Amino acid sequence: MRLNPRYLMVFCVVAELRSLSRAAEVLHLSQPAISKTLKALEDIFRQPLYERTAKGIVLTEAGRALLPYACAVSRSLAQATRFIEEQRTRRTPAFTVGLSWSLIPRFQAALLRWAEAEGGRTRFDLHLVHGTTLELIEQVYQRDLDGALVLGGSEALPEPLEARRVTTDEAMLAVAPSHPWAGLGGIALGQLEGARVLVPQRNSRLRLRLEQFLEGHGIVPERFVECGSLLGVKAAALDGLGVGIVCRSFIEPEVSTGALKGLFIEDPGFALGVHWIGHPEPTLGLTVRELTASLLGALRHVRVPDSASGQVSTGAR
Repeated sequence: MRLNPRYLMVFCVVAELRSLSRAAEVLHLSQPAISKTLKALEDIFRQPLYERTAKGIVLTEAGRALLPYACAVSRSLAQATRFIEEQRTRRTPAFTVGLSWSLIPRFQAALLRWAEAEGGRTRFDLHLVHGTTLELIEQVYQRDLDGALVLGGSEALPEPLEARRVTTDEAMLAVAPSHPWAGLGGIALGQLEGARVLVPQRNSRLRLRLEQFLEGHGIVPERFVECGSLLGVKAAALDGLGVGIVCRSFIEPEVSTGALKGLFIEDPGFALGVHWIGHPEPTLGLTVRELTASLLGALRHVRVPDSASGQVSTGAR
């Protein structure tokens, strides 16, 4: 016996609607085609499955017994059809990653190279979003981002977010080559007493760390000059407008060309972890989970050139 699954689908629709004409409309078939299909099913079953009455189609005992199986097949066919259609029209999955402004020079090129290499194995589009650490953590929490690479960010995370340490960076001071401190390798922050300090926006982790230290030690600069972002701090330092708070990797390109001088902070507490912020793995989809693992494996090998010694380092001094 060869049973066409479509016979069962038609039978299920007719039984549910109790009308050949309405079933024909729903299935976009002619009424004779519906009748022919039901007749073929009855021939296979060797029993009448329904009767026509003034009130519509009424199933026989054999028809009522067959109905659950017929409707199960009908539902499976509909689900399979939807699945195939979704697969045919599905857009390329997106992997949306946040990157702190401070980490762009060190990690952006590595992120793009990783996406190009990984794209040969997994079909996806990388969407890259920049922001401060606090902004990106909030976007990960709201699931607007699949994860974010941030400077610091492991303290007091909202549940259920998790922080995975990738590597380290460190806060530094940046000055123009013409600045009186340009010849120094490093300074204690007490020397900022009476100095003009260039700082990024108020929700910057670097600024918060610096201000907490200065306040805790009673150090009062001449003034804080808010530059809007780390890019603004770097631009102002290049113009010789003061001493900027930055992270080491952020000014590495300018330090390597001599356009800026980087001063290591001699006080403790300015080594900063670089963390991946994300939701717990079990709550992630398979594609995001696999892409995250691959990305973190690649990022752990990104190194920061040490312009002062001509060597490279993955951690803070």
